[in-house]
Amino acid sequence: MSEDATVPVLIVGAGPAGLAAALTLRKNGIPVRVIEKEPRARVGQRGAGIMPRSQELFKILGVIDDICVKAIGLVPMRMYKLPEGIEPITTFALDPTVAPTPSAPYSNVIMLGQNHSEEILRDHLKHLGCEVELGTTLYSIQSDGDHVQAHVLKKAGDDEIVETIKCRWLIGTDGARGAVRKQLGLAFDGETFGVTHHLVVGDLHIKGLDKKHWHYWGDLDTILVMLRATEDEDVYFLFIGGQVDHAKIVAERAELERMLKVGTGRTDLEIGAVRFISEYKPHVRMAETFRKGRVFVAGDAAHIHTPFGGQGLNSSVQDAVNLGWKLSLIEKGVATPSLLDSYTEERLPVITHMLRMSTKLFNDAAHVKADGTGGETAWHRGGEIHMLGVNCRWSSIIVDERTPKEATPVDPYGVTRFCTDAVRAGERAPDAPGLVVLGAAADSTNGAQKTSLFNIFASSYHTVLIFGDGTSKAGRILSVLQAYPAELLRMVLVHTERLTSSIPGGGYLSVLDRDGHAHEGYQVQKDEFIVVIVRPDGVIGGIVRDTEGAKQYFARVFNALADQPLPTL
Repeated sequence: MSEDATVPVLIVGAGPAGLAAALTLRKNGIPVRVIEKEPRARVGQRGAGIMPRSQELFKILGVIDDICVKAIGLVPMRMYKLPEGIEPITTFALDPTVAPTPSAPYSNVIMLGQNHSEEILRDHLKHLGCEVELGTTLYSIQSDGDHVQAHVLKKAGDDEIVETIKCRWLIGTDGARGAVRKQLGLAFDGETFGVTHHLVVGDLHIKGLDKKHWHYWGDLDTILVMLRATEDEDVYFLFIGGQVDHAKIVAERAELERMLKVGTGRTDLEIGAVRFISEYKPHVRMAETFRKGRVFVAGDAAHIHTPFGGQGLNSSVQDAVNLGWKLSLIEKGVATPSLLDSYTEERLPVITHMLRMSTKLFNDAAHVKADGTGGETAWHRGGEIHMLGVNCRWSSIIVDERTPKEATPVDPYGVTRFCTDAVRAGERAPDAPGLVVLGAAADSTNGAQKTSLFNIFASSYHTVLIFGDGTSKAGRILSVLQAYPAELLRMVLVHTERLTSSIPGGGYLSVLDRDGHAHEGYQVQKDEFIVVIVRPDGVIGGIVRDTEGAKQYFARVFNALADQPLPTL
């Protein structure tokens, strides 16, 4: 294969992680190929819960509106008395509704089957010139200096085609049983749960149940049946566990119907078509590192865990966007490969905490009794599950001149974050609505144009928020930052009062923080000068007080430009 045929990035696996990585790269203009061994798109709910933090990332990637059109809210759980299975024991909210705030407009879990969310991501990729190559299996990879060769087998009808794909970087998002991690020889340490936690999961059509609840009968000591309403008419997501013949339930429809009747005590349920059904044996495992040379693993290929807590799809997407923007900078020639060391550095402590948390949730749920004892406590969600506190405050590439930086990971999920007032580098960047765009270009027949920070953030550039104090500091830092390639930065001057004159020069957006949400969200006083640098993944990369602090941050991220002279003011 000629050098001209080399693709910058090859992604193996077209689940949420692979698609989110591809979309991040394409939003940055980086060519990418995505291969998937399955001959057709997967069906089924699987990872349906989309957490508030992932909704923010989907906003950055430009897909949240399409997701919200199809998604539904998380319905309450209703537990029933047996043997009749009709009279409720208790009904409770798994995740009590949280009112949106200016800093966190996406405040509640939404539910959308993984088949639908993947379809939306594929459609957006297609509009960016990238289509998933189905029926294409990776069987070996070979690292060769400045590139990787991936040997794949493609099926076209009855024909099989062998192809060698030459790429500069390869991302394995091909699941826990995928080829990439095995080819790298990475340890995948952890444990397999016992038979008590063995489940049957699936999607099936049912009539006779309301769509307003997640229905629950029995327990894992006997027979457990759970049926969760989905966004699709008459389709319910199924859990069956306990003292049952899992393999027989999957293999024989008659056994599935029998166990549903025995487990629920109901004879009035009308069982229709089965869209998908399989056995599920939970594992908790994590790779020792998420990178080896020019090859990476993300999502289930890097870590696998129980479905309780709904963190799987969400962690996978967060892996992908974290890696995607960094690879994009390298392909643009402004960062060196050393930047990629921060991928494992930032994500591994987060995943370690997530594995412990999801395991505890699974174990708690396993001890709920058929009479409802312990149900509401075991199934309570919210808080850290929403993932708004997930952070990388210890990362070697962040700079924080306001709050002392953590030397090692202390609280990767931000469990104690909301007990303090200090927003810190390494945390998610809050939103701020009600920003009035200043300048003649902002005028319209309906008055001044308004925006929010979440409408400004994007995956293809850093957003630099400059909170001015009325002095010349803002102009000086603008002069320094304008020395960087314009497409890499979006500079935003945040004012507390409407300006009578503008700062000379261009290349920046000037906004009035009319309602004070930006200053409040970032804990900046009205007349305080501070600069907040927001990364393409919506994480605060730097909080600095002068030009030297900003230059220090960008020297770490745009490190391929470090030797180029920048203004000193």
